[in-house]
Amino acid sequence: MDNTEKILDRRELFKDLFSFVGRKAADYATKRVNRVMPKTRFLRPPGAVEENEFLSLCTRCDECIKACPAKAIKRYEGLSDIALGTPVIVPKENPCVLCNGLLCISACKEGALKPVENISNVKIGVASINKSHCFAWEGQDCQLCFIKCPLQGDAIYQDDGKPVINNEKCVGCGICEYTCNTINNTCAIKIEVER
Repeated sequence: MDNTEKILDRRELFKDLFSFVGRKAADYATKRVNRVMPKTRFLRPPGAVEENEFLSLCTRCDECIKACPAKAIKRYEGLSDIALGTPVIVPKENPCVLCNGLLCISACKEGALKPVENISNVKIGVASINKSHCFAWEGQDCQLCFIKCPLQGDAIYQDDGKPVINNEKCVGCGICEYTCNTINNTCAIKIEVER
């Protein structure tokens, strides 16, 4: 084996070694991030950017909470993690009413909430109906979620008197979940995060 082959073998060895160490470091970093990142996906105020960016931009100043006329936005007070103190919406307690001007967005000076053209462009989440808990799907006369929906006919429409969610049009404001919860012990509607 001449010197050229030895140099090439050493280069391959170091290349493989650095590649191996790099992969191990990346795996370790990913596991560390996964430990501190919230396991739950949150419903954020209108205009919220992607979750990781949101968590890095949000200063927990509470300005969006103060600006919300419906008191729908509150601080996340869960277990100690990176999302602690960030603004969330819990529709069962208080839904977003898609107020005129979306005041929470203009209150956010850090860019965690970006302007949207109109309420049909808001994407907080999307509603889903558990038909086995829905009065209308169980044969009773109930249209409350349909009646209360701010995007009535678009986000929720009726098929033979039963509510159907249009996933493309639903903004996830939570008014349907809140309304259903007021009359139904086992709420049939749930807003899920969809980003």
